[in-house]
Amino acid sequence: MKLFYKIEFNSTNLYYKHILENLIEEYDINANVKQYIGFILITCNDSEEKIEGFFKYLGETLPLSVFLKNSYVVNDFDESIEEIEDKNILQNVLTFTNKDIKNIINENTNIDFSNDIKRIKEGKISKIETHNGLKNIFLPSKALREEFESKNCEVKLFICNINKLSELFSLNQKDLQLLCSIERPLVKLKFNILENKEKEYSKSNFIYAKLPDDKETILFANALQKEGIDYLLYVKEESLQDGLKVTYFNSDNIIINGEKSLFPKYDYNLNKKYNNSKEFFGDNGGVIKATLATNNKRIKPSVSIYFSYNSDNSSISLNIPGKGLRDIILIPNIIYDINNAMEEISLIDENTARLIINYKNKFSQNFNKEFKNKDINGFESILNIASYVLGLEDYLDFENAAFNCNVKSGLQIDMKLIKIDNINYLDYRRIIQSIMSYKMADVSNEILAYSFYESLSEFITNQVDTLKKELNFNDVILCGNMFSNSLLLEKTYKIFTKTFNTIIPKEYPLDMEF
Repeated sequence: MKLFYKIEFNSTNLYYKHILENLIEEYDINANVKQYIGFILITCNDSEEKIEGFFKYLGETLPLSVFLKNSYVVNDFDESIEEIEDKNILQNVLTFTNKDIKNIINENTNIDFSNDIKRIKEGKISKIETHNGLKNIFLPSKALREEFESKNCEVKLFICNINKLSELFSLNQKDLQLLCSIERPLVKLKFNILENKEKEYSKSNFIYAKLPDDKETILFANALQKEGIDYLLYVKEESLQDGLKVTYFNSDNIIINGEKSLFPKYDYNLNKKYNNSKEFFGDNGGVIKATLATNNKRIKPSVSIYFSYNSDNSSISLNIPGKGLRDIILIPNIIYDINNAMEEISLIDENTARLIINYKNKFSQNFNKEFKNKDINGFESILNIASYVLGLEDYLDFENAAFNCNVKSGLQIDMKLIKIDNINYLDYRRIIQSIMSYKMADVSNEILAYSFYESLSEFITNQVDTLKKELNFNDVILCGNMFSNSLLLEKTYKIFTKTFNTIIPKEYPLDMEF
């Protein structure tokens, strides 16, 4: 019996193919595996009983992957399609099956973590050398967390016991699937009500978490579990590569940023090896042009929306074949200073000048706190200003407030354009003014933050509809780390899919590292 089994796979890295080859050898079935751009094909040529047993074995042993999508039997296959050539590129991913993990634990019973665990139990920081670099690990502690965050370090959760995870977080099946994927990505999880009430884990209701991803952390987690420690916080002190941060939308997994298991990578469309994301995006002219290139859209008219919290190049752009990218709307890189922002807003008209005076009187406590002046750009600076006047900490706090909102529809936040030197900019002053006006009427921060993302999605779709009248295009490309926000992505995507072919990067990150 001959059977073709197709696995949709959004990566041209070959480690998943190698796992399948090992499982075929273990099961001793007459089968082979070939990888193509966009999918992997298993061809079985054996008895019906043997094939049925093999796929049952795959179901029990084959790990998940963030690049994995659908899989199914196909009636036939065009064997003239060219198989991916193995470029012998070594990936920084340890391909452990559940059986491998059990073997690691059983074969390394002599490794002693008692000194590290003793320090951790005493509330101290332990330094652990992992396959991907040195990490500072400690028990959940508001004081230690804030100390690291004051140094601009990101604090994440190390999961020692996945069976206890539902006690701490509100989980769904997709969260667990991503956490358990072979790439061991970082997944943003939401705390259960009343958990993290002392802010010992995170300053918000969310935290990025991951499972052990190498021999060292597997053994360490096992030792911690035996001591009744189910979770720890950690901060990377040094790392060979940043882990992948992933999210999901509908049936698609989306890489927000990161490099581990993704780079180095050979791009078969561009016929070049890339060692890291900086090299990939830099060589291809930035996030928009790289996304166009990898989706073979350079020679077709399209609109690209690149909205990034951290970049100074957020924009809505037209791709015109033969002419390249033309910026239509830019997100301003404002002077990041609260006094300057209030002065610029007051110049809109006499009503806004009065609004600022009244607002400062009503919410004087918000203006007494320290304004952390950083070298930041674009949406991050705009939303940090908004956060400051609302009494929130920063744009991440603002985003989390939006996620905590339980309304189906928000308020209209003003999204207007201003032309400076013949260039259209999003007028940040109107956004802040609009938020302050609603706050004067005692609208909650959660509703205001939610309304911002909803109004931004309407702004995007309205601008694209206007461009459609000027240029005939079918493709709309969404990229930049702001689209990892499910509120913004869902509302924008829902409208676009009625009219356009909406493209979100799946093989590469939404954004570069900052």
